[in-house]
Amino acid sequence: RLGTFSLMDAVRFEAYSSMLGEEPLDRSFTVERLSVLVRGSNQPVKKVLMDQRRIAGIGNIYANEALWRAGIDPSRAGRALKRDEIGRLHGAIVSVLGESIKMRGTSFRDYVDSRGQRGGFAQMLQAYGRGGEPCLRCGARLIGTHAVDGRTTVFCARCQT
Repeated sequence: RLGTFSLMDAVRFEAYSSMLGEEPLDRSFTVERLSVLVRGSNQPVKKVLMDQRRIAGIGNIYANEALWRAGIDPSRAGRALKRDEIGRLHGAIVSVLGESIKMRGTSFRDYVDSRGQRGGFAQMLQAYGRGGEPCLRCGARLIGTHAVDGRTTVFCARCQT
């Protein structure tokens, strides 16, 4: 619902792809590069992660999951993150995206991959879609809100600081 699909010739694709940010699974996406992207913004870190002009391919589900794994509050300003937090976030982004790709994405309703198979990553979600349930890390109740850019945000107030 929030994505797009377009058939493009090479010229149009070049113009479109030039507007996209870093590819998070490319070798050039380092902790240092993520630090520049995140710490250069006063916006909530979740909003920075989902800004396709900064980092391509991180949507709402994967932003929630990466921030939960890294133990970072989604509403914190990007520039407030410390170096060790950026390192944890980098690792979480790479692992969440890599695992999701291996599991063919995240299916809730009707999503299927190019082979018609449902994605299996929904069974691995530790934050997204679990608002009101216990945190799998500390047992506190996960909070579900729309406070960050109007998108569903689920986090643990105890272990995501």
